Amino acid sequence: MKNKKTTLLALALAATCAAASASAADLILVNQDVGTGAGLDDPTAKAPEGGNPGTTLGEQRRLVYQYAARMWGSMLDSDVPVYIGARFIPQTCTPTSATLGSAGTTFVFRNFPGAPAADTWYHSALADSIAGVDLAPGNIDIQSQFNSRINNDPACLGGSTWYYGLDGNTPPGQINFLNVVMHEIAHGLGFSAFSNVSTGTLFNGFPDAYNRNAYNNTFAAAIPALSNAQRQAAFRDNGNTVWTGANVSAAAPLFLDNLFTLNVTAPAGIAGSYEVGAASFGPAATSANFQGEVVPGVPADACTPLTNSAAVAGKVALVDRGVCAFTIKTLNAQAAGATAVLIANNAPGIVVPGGADPAVAIPALGISQADGATIRGASPGVMITTGLNPNRRQGADATGRVRLYAPTTVAPGSTFSHFDVVLTPNALMEPSITSTLRADVDVDMTTALLRDVGWQLNARTAVGNCDTGIPAVSQTGFSIGGSVAGQAALCEAKSTTRKQYSQCLLDYAKQMAADGLLTNTQASRVVVCSVQNGYRLYPR
Repeated sequence: MKNKKTTLLALALAATCAAASASAADLILVNQDVGTGAGLDDPTAKAPEGGNPGTTLGEQRRLVYQYAARMWGSMLDSDVPVYIGARFIPQTCTPTSATLGSAGTTFVFRNFPGAPAADTWYHSALADSIAGVDLAPGNIDIQSQFNSRINNDPACLGGSTWYYGLDGNTPPGQINFLNVVMHEIAHGLGFSAFSNVSTGTLFNGFPDAYNRNAYNNTFAAAIPALSNAQRQAAFRDNGNTVWTGANVSAAAPLFLDNLFTLNVTAPAGIAGSYEVGAASFGPAATSANFQGEVVPGVPADACTPLTNSAAVAGKVALVDRGVCAFTIKTLNAQAAGATAVLIANNAPGIVVPGGADPAVAIPALGISQADGATIRGASPGVMITTGLNPNRRQGADATGRVRLYAPTTVAPGSTFSHFDVVLTPNALMEPSITSTLRADVDVDMTTALLRDVGWQLNARTAVGNCDTGIPAVSQTGFSIGGSVAGQAALCEAKSTTRKQYSQCLLDYAKQMAADGLLTNTQASRVVVCSVQNGYRLYPR
């Protein structure tokens, strides 16, 4: 069969090519803001922060991107360079929500030399890696863009700003740019599907490597085997569309926490375990602080002070989602004396209460609309406990398959091409970036999914041509080797002599060893490689 190429976004390459390093992939930033005085080219003075030595806004942004590119490159195996276009442009933003960034492949290929599955679309960078040649020479493989409005604009996330540090210590009210860049590059590498989530149609009538690994429990069939109408329903089937790839399934029990469940003990007619979503605010729910009798709040949405505080005091308040913020509902229940709050969804599926407010002092959990109706209908006298189910994982179905994001209302750009928001701990490839992520050292199950769609992983991390012996990434995505590679790229960018470069990596290795992230032997090897690579970078 002939090799088939389809353009998703045609862009001309405007960068000097660099030779790919052995084994590890070479991801090359193509700065599309050059000459604009904005975005990656912004000359505004900015003090270094969090290990990022850049002295202008544009330089700090470029250094973060180069760090991310080197991290991903160290974890993947490819002999073909991957060119990534990047720019800052205004994107959707309101005081409470925003598009932080977006990215995707610029070309897709099927039936190319070595393609693992016939008549199946593959992302450009992945197809190049498998074929061993550049299938679209002279073109960008991944296009990415980031929201330029996130810059002290009160109308955008209340004036939040980007954090350009590389240490994972994101200050309150800021958004970690490295986490977002790592997330978006992963989409361009292969963490996305090409099927239309609104209509259920396959791209140009053929499946892709991503949806070949997806399955819907309601229809008991793989996504490519469904009709357009069934796929359309599967993309809205909250909790029932899952990933079947072997690598993610193997990593899931090592990464995901045991499922925390709500257990109804009375009345007998509704007794059983109910799945919940943990709130992002307030104290974590435990078996000790989330138990007792459930009392529906009045008004049901709890957007105003509860009028039945005498009944709610000392009990678990049940309230409905809608109209106001989750934190407002919880604070109103708290003011009425509730010890905890159950928030029932106003649409099918489990709700994961989001937001933040330090005034919240009681735990909150989200439940499905149906479960909320069941508990409300059986009140008064509903008694609950909570606890961990040792046989289930938070964010996986009953058979252990990780859930994909399939909200009942389609979210273009997010639906299906992410892990579900109920995963605990939070994963890098959920649709929303959370404060608990540390993409500087951990990409969790992302590399497992990339393996499932066809990528080969690079076994060890190199500093230049020197093998450090440090694994680039573990089975659960702990990417210390990737961090070493990212730091090497940073040291190259900030140094002008061999001594500066070696000292830069020495300081890093000492700190990583002090933090327990590198053994003394591994740290020593990084230093040895820094000397060797220093001679390569800065010859006499």
